[in-house]
Amino acid sequence: MDRNALIGLLLIGLIFIVWMQLLAPSKPKPKPKPKLDDTTTAVVDADSLKRAQELEKARALGAFSAAAQGEEKLITVETDLFTAVLSSKGATLKSFVQKKYLNEERKPFDLVTASNGAIALFFQTRDGKNITTTDLYFAPKFNGDKLTLSGKQSEKVPFELALPDGKKIEIVYRFVGDSYRFDLQTNLVGLGEIVNNAEYQVVWNGGLAHSERSRLDEAMRSYAHAMQADELLKLDADKAGETKKSNPDGKTKWVSVQSKYFIAAIIAENESKGAYLEGYRNSDDEKLAFENYVVALREDLPFKQREVKGNFSLYVGPLDYDLLKDNGVGLERALDFGWEWLTRPFAEWLIVPVFNFLNQYITNYGIIIIIFAFLIKLVTYPLTAASTNSMKKLSMLQPQIQAVQEKYKNDPAKLQDELAKIYKEAGVNPLSGCLPILLQMPLLIAMYNVFSASIQLRQESFLWADDLSAPDAVVRLPFSIPLYGDHIALYPILMAISIYVQQKITPQQSTAAAEQMKVMNVIFPIMMLLLFNNLPAGLGLYYFMFNVFGLIQQIYANSTLPKAQTKPAPAVSAPAPKKKKEKVA
Repeated sequence: MDRNALIGLLLIGLIFIVWMQLLAPSKPKPKPKPKLDDTTTAVVDADSLKRAQELEKARALGAFSAAAQGEEKLITVETDLFTAVLSSKGATLKSFVQKKYLNEERKPFDLVTASNGAIALFFQTRDGKNITTTDLYFAPKFNGDKLTLSGKQSEKVPFELALPDGKKIEIVYRFVGDSYRFDLQTNLVGLGEIVNNAEYQVVWNGGLAHSERSRLDEAMRSYAHAMQADELLKLDADKAGETKKSNPDGKTKWVSVQSKYFIAAIIAENESKGAYLEGYRNSDDEKLAFENYVVALREDLPFKQREVKGNFSLYVGPLDYDLLKDNGVGLERALDFGWEWLTRPFAEWLIVPVFNFLNQYITNYGIIIIIFAFLIKLVTYPLTAASTNSMKKLSMLQPQIQAVQEKYKNDPAKLQDELAKIYKEAGVNPLSGCLPILLQMPLLIAMYNVFSASIQLRQESFLWADDLSAPDAVVRLPFSIPLYGDHIALYPILMAISIYVQQKITPQQSTAAAEQMKVMNVIFPIMMLLLFNNLPAGLGLYYFMFNVFGLIQQIYANSTLPKAQTKPAPAVSAPAPKKKKEKVA
């Protein structure tokens, strides 16, 4: 085909396309739609979206789809200690407000954070559907919408979900008027044949609501726990944006979620087959940080067993050592008292019992802390007095020590032997000055953990401090100072001054030691000031009063020390040179 023929064909094709477009019939104009105002449009869209979501959820529930439709009914349970709200949608705990404990604004607050309820049963069907009971509507078998209990009064609140072919799920709560602990009974009928893995879970969903000023500090003290074979397993979502999970097998007595001062625990009457723990921290921001947790007990659901019953208890309330211990399952071990082998014994066998004893007669915890500081100083007095005596004797031995050091400066082994003889003859121990401090350190760390973890000091005031469990900030700064914070606390300042004065009047072992202490006498109080400024006011009060009693003790010890208790230093002369023997001619 030549060039002219090709051009002609292209022109003919173009003309044909244009001609067909001109002959095509015109499209009818669309009929105008009736105008709806913005409110009507929003309602239509919201209703359509809700119906679509419900339809999608029903499809995801498979055989349980019929139970995804219903009407929610709320039942309020009021006791001496709390007001709880149960919902028929999920037969779950929708709200839990304590009467005795308030948030930082001194207002009641709800511990439950999960919008669809905190308690649920979870299982997976054989066709791969994940079923959570908070998506299903139960029928409440309780007359009325409010239950009031006091003292030892108790009452059950049952819920039932009827399914085809005689299958059903029953969930029954039992509350007592004067207890944070309440019972949870489950009864699964005919579900063994449709549930995968022969297992279901009893779940607590959501971390506990924060109630303190520092959200980050509370997030850092929030955990999930599981008690397995007397071993406490701990999960801490300590990295923002990272989900942590644990799915341990083995006999499990309880699982729990806790914040700084409160805890929610599911306790199995008979040990469960395992546990599930999951945690997530959203942020490291001081005002936004929150750690969300899910914990569950994993229970057997045998295929051939028609009816499977489960008996559980829940403790939802304060991290009070005595209340937790009363559960008799080791729940008190959720309290973080530090090292199990060192500081925890101080906390459990000394600090908590003494505080509880004093609290029977004294209601103000500030006064209790002062008395406790006095008792500890009284107990450690013999050690401190012995240390002071030893240091005074060492200072009087300095002429002898310096002479020996000069004589044997080139023979370290001989020098140590001679110094040991001097110390033994004088009856002193150069390390005795450190002993009282070493003994006090585990106690101080244990007190820090007790004051930070237990709820007794929370919102208890003393003098200018309105909360002994938090820093006694007398001035709030518009900025934050590195290592110091955004406030000025008064107890740490008084404590630092008391440390400085006590170091000034403490005898020194030698002139060289006195020169070194001039520097330490400034550095150490400043370090303690920086450290204690962000610690609980109760701890600052304790250490300040402990130092005040120490000052009184030191002044008394200085006045009673003998003027001299050692022999005068022997003169140390250089060894005489040996005479050379004369040669015999």
